[in-house]
Amino acid sequence: MKKLVNLFPIALAIFFFSSCNKCKDCSCSQTITQDGQTYTQSVEYTDVCDEDLDNIQGTISFTQNVGGIEQSVEQTCTCK
Repeated sequence: MKKLVNLFPIALAIFFFSSCNKCKDCSCSQTITQDGQTYTQSVEYTDVCDEDLDNIQGTISFTQNVGGIEQSVEQTCTCK
């Protein structure tokens, strides 16, 4: 019985730390502008966790050059 009582705090700690992993499903809308044309697409991500979740939520904008063609991308993600 004493061993069982000694293991209880360890089991409780394992449960607590495993429950800290925050994961959500995210719905994102991307608007891509290239050569004066605008394209919109929706993307779904499931089980986005921790640092990835922090990075994907909200709105981000960036411009990239792909093969000499400039693209502007705006992405807005809502995670639940």
